[in-house]
Amino acid sequence: MRFGQKTWRDHLRKAAQDYKFEKTLGPRLDRAEANWLADQPVAPKPVVVHEPPDDELQTGESQKLGGAMQIKAPWLDQ
Repeated sequence: MRFGQKTWRDHLRKAAQDYKFEKTLGPRLDRAEANWLADQPVAPKPVVVHEPPDDELQTGESQKLGGAMQIKAPWLDQ
């Protein structure tokens, strides 16, 4: 044996460490990605307001269409 040379046990230990790293890398990255996605803020959804039909403004067949509708963007109110 010479000073500084690795034994066969060192090579075997390094090969086992490399194998374990390669096998566990995918699940660790998947878990980190899932955690990152869970931490992202949820985008606000638009608010849709349906009003009942107005008997004075809507007469005849137009009452079948329903009342007025509004779509509001809450992210613009900030």
